Amino acid sequence: MKRLYLVLGLIIVILLARLLSSNGGIGELFSLQNQLTQLENQLAEQQRLNAELSQQVKDLQTQNSAVETLARQTLGMIAKDEVFIEVIETKSSHVNDSVK
Repeated sequence: MKRLYLVLGLIIVILLARLLSSNGGIGELFSLQNQLTQLENQLAEQQRLNAELSQQVKDLQTQNSAVETLARQTLGMIAKDEVFIEVIETKSSHVNDSVK
């Protein structure tokens, strides 16, 4: 009977060692779960971006005002009766008021 317990104990130790080892064990499981979570977050972000781009495409296909707005913002285009005024901000120089 002692031999049976010894053999069963040895089998349990071997199975625990296999379970805790890095090759297919718990550590790899946690690593893969972490990687899966990161990939799911990236997928959700890409799906959100795709939905935004799809909506922009629909707007550009159906509304002339969307095309006009895009041309104004990205290409700097203006209509015939408009005047374009560009405001250029300069960095103000700070004068050192301390006495040397």
